[in-house]
Amino acid sequence: MSTHSWIEQIQNLPVLPQVAMRVTERMQSPTSTLQEVSDLIKSDIGLSSKILRLANSSYYSIPGGVSEVSKALQYLGFTTIAQVVLTSSVFGSFKTQGSREFPLNQFWIHSFAVGQLAEIAARTLKISNPADAFIGGLLHDVGKLILLELAPDQLSKIVRHAKEQNLSFIQAEAALGFSNHIELGLQLARHWKLPPVILSAIQFHHDGAKTPDVMLIEWANLWVHVHHFGASGNYDSDLSPKLESIEKRLQITNEASKLIETHFNKEFEKAGAILSGH
Repeated sequence: MSTHSWIEQIQNLPVLPQVAMRVTERMQSPTSTLQEVSDLIKSDIGLSSKILRLANSSYYSIPGGVSEVSKALQYLGFTTIAQVVLTSSVFGSFKTQGSREFPLNQFWIHSFAVGQLAEIAARTLKISNPADAFIGGLLHDVGKLILLELAPDQLSKIVRHAKEQNLSFIQAEAALGFSNHIELGLQLARHWKLPPVILSAIQFHHDGAKTPDVMLIEWANLWVHVHHFGASGNYDSDLSPKLESIEKRLQITNEASKLIETHFNKEFEKAGAILSGH
């Protein structure tokens, strides 16, 4: 498929819901209030039901349950709400159900884990805008969803080749001469009018990141692959040296690494409750 054809098809994909975009923007603002975010969420029945379902899940076990969005926000907190809103919106933008070679539930576990780990690391390392770290991590591989939606046979060929030759997904793409999933992800991010920092996270999540906030997405992606949270078609088994190299560049000490991992393992339990509605 030509570059022009890809761009044309990507521009025909749905945009992110306006309510979700506004909620995400307000969540990132230091001046946003609980009532403001609550009113935005209540204007979208689908988001409201997801928030209430999460608040009433076994993960939270709130005594007596919750029937009001504003009360749910008090229990869940701004960070969790932002994660639910964005994850639900991205899920809803694609109709695909995945394939045998590329199970969608495993892809979402991987993507969510990268986002959550990046956000936790950003807070621990005091890197600016942890909320952007979550968004960048969640969307770093969104180009693969475009392949799954628009060219599933091509995606299957890439994953099979990566598995047979012990390659990363991007190495298999290059070997087969297919369009790069990074370029496809960038086209979708521009279609969604996402900010430059998110475009950079998508563009440099494999290599070339020059700033700590973007380098963090590359590190989180490698860490999640090494520790086998979900899957995204990557069969490169020699990722540890690169992971260690980026840790040195980010100055992640052993103490910080243990703190991040402990916090992540605790927080990731929440992922099941968030992802179960999709």
